[in-house]
Amino acid sequence: MSRPGWYPDPYGTGSLRWWDGRTWTDHLNPEPPRGAGPPRRRQPYGPQGWGRPAVPALDATVRGLLLHADEQAVAYGNASLAWPHVEWVAYWAAHLPSGYGHGSGVQWIFQVGRHPFQGGPRVEVVLEPATAQVGDPEQIWLRLVELCRAQAEARLTAELAGRVRAGESIDVAQGLTVHPGGVRGNRVSLSWSAISGATVENGRVWIQQSSGSSPVLYVPQQNPNAVLIPELLSRLKG
Repeated sequence: MSRPGWYPDPYGTGSLRWWDGRTWTDHLNPEPPRGAGPPRRRQPYGPQGWGRPAVPALDATVRGLLLHADEQAVAYGNASLAWPHVEWVAYWAAHLPSGYGHGSGVQWIFQVGRHPFQGGPRVEVVLEPATAQVGDPEQIWLRLVELCRAQAEARLTAELAGRVRAGESIDVAQGLTVHPGGVRGNRVSLSWSAISGATVENGRVWIQQSSGSSPVLYVPQQNPNAVLIPELLSRLKG
């Protein structure tokens, strides 16, 4: 963690919270209105149905900016979002070709936000080996993904599945429509009985047919909520 100072409150109050160099304090800026009682941090949200133990909080410095994530929120630089406010997630590893004075490598990207496809607020963290930061970039990324899965993905998947069961057709991952009868995208339509499942591989989410071994439909993994597709299809088929 970086030096003491005022940072966006990772607990989602909308104020700044004082970091004393070791932990978040109860001091907010601006302070709550008089009579509201002392500022208190909310109790952490527990795991939401994924059968995972509590994930330790993450503190790191990436590109000179403070990164903090725990069971309540994720904050990076001047951007922060409480997990209950997250409406879309995306994370992937991109292989960078050599050139422009650097060798080949891997870039790890993590994004969460509100209002998918509408340019809403987001938190985006880009990690790579050449970036000056405290901690191993891949391990930081994996911790972010683990917290996201525990605190946001189960809720989002349940909400999307509920909408489809209620009769809605929803756009998932900007290119895949999931509806009560199955899925369609890229001029391919599949009924639920024709779908065997979905897997994430090589930067894409592949949807597989029951009648064949080769997937017939995919969406890029970096699209909003694409990583939810395997669990979403599993819930709706079950």
